[in-house]
Amino acid sequence: MMTNHITQPLVLDSQKVSGWHVAMIVIGVAITLPAFLIGSEIMGALGAGQGSFAILTGGVILAVIASACMYIAVCKRQTTYQLLNASFGSLGSRGVSFLISVTLLGWFGVTVSLFGQAAARSMEELFSVQLPFEFYVMAGCLVMTGTTIYGFHAIDILSKFTVPFMLLILVAGVYFVSSNFSWAQIWTTPATGAGGIATFGGAVSVVVGSFMVGMTILPDISRFINRKEQVYVASLGSFGSVFAFILIMAGLPVLMTGEKSLINAMYQSGLGVPALVMMIFASWTTNVSNLYSSSLGLAQVFPKIRGERITVVAGLLGGMMAVSGIMDYLIGFLVLLGIFIPPVAGIYIAHFFWRCRECTTAISGSAFLSWGLASGFALMTSSNVFTLTTVPALDSFLTATLCYGVISKACVLWPRSQPSDDC
Repeated sequence: MMTNHITQPLVLDSQKVSGWHVAMIVIGVAITLPAFLIGSEIMGALGAGQGSFAILTGGVILAVIASACMYIAVCKRQTTYQLLNASFGSLGSRGVSFLISVTLLGWFGVTVSLFGQAAARSMEELFSVQLPFEFYVMAGCLVMTGTTIYGFHAIDILSKFTVPFMLLILVAGVYFVSSNFSWAQIWTTPATGAGGIATFGGAVSVVVGSFMVGMTILPDISRFINRKEQVYVASLGSFGSVFAFILIMAGLPVLMTGEKSLINAMYQSGLGVPALVMMIFASWTTNVSNLYSSSLGLAQVFPKIRGERITVVAGLLGGMMAVSGIMDYLIGFLVLLGIFIPPVAGIYIAHFFWRCRECTTAISGSAFLSWGLASGFALMTSSNVFTLTTVPALDSFLTATLCYGVISKACVLWPRSQPSDDC
């Protein structure tokens, strides 16, 4: 019988991996069309030098937060959703888990739609085969769902094969597009003024804000890291280095050629089919991660349903969302959730490092009060009522961390039990 990897709370020794394994998975998730667009926007707005520095700064911030999330996961050997029980309460954590799962399911639908578009175009150019867009979407859903059912082990194998290939295509594309320019010309290329990013802080905001939701669910894969020391290998080897490299490499050709995206620039250089293949693999690796974490959350909400069934149903729902065109309406909602989800990570980080007491009630007042305060604070900063870090997602994260730690320590009326385990 197949092992139920979705609901398994602990990790067997044979399943533990090094930090580089997890870094490869994170890199695979980061190689996506939205990431390419972010790199293009930043480099076009700030130029090569300042744009690269802004991307590297954002990567360092993400690496620091990722280290905290990964460290907790390795100490506790629990998924994101299991970690929430201690701070949000048994019933409260289910509500939070459901919200995160719906968000990830929405992104699954968006990404599988991009997969369908890339696959349809590739088949037409390679084999002159024209099939409906819906066919490729559902085929992609089946492949992605089948991969996810086998849990972390399948995700690990997928990343080992696809990530080096995608990086090779990315580097080759940048090389061919940039072959007519010297290094000095590339590095000193001025800003084009395109995009809505006007300042260095705004560029850092885009980098950090776009990936803060991913920070929240990092424990789902980082709990498999074999030793605490490997946490820093995983975080620095992904967000602190290769992640920034991907965004910079995606932005430089666009800046130099004036094209709107890296894919268009690669098409102009004759690398259209490899670019499409890279997008297919990128959508595959990203969506397996989305569906895996979404299934973990739904398994926490519906504990009596087998993990494999939850994964299949979630995959089908994501496919239906894609073919129905609902992605056109989801983007604004999902971006808004980028303000509401980062506080969740801030709360479970504060709970661990501040050694707060375990919640003994069904719903934790301190956690939900902190969540509400942090989300409201970030909404005001995003509306320019006032400014803190210029990154609304980071504002909500930091505010939640501080509020939860202070409220949990200061309020003596809430039920108490034993302090949470330290590492």
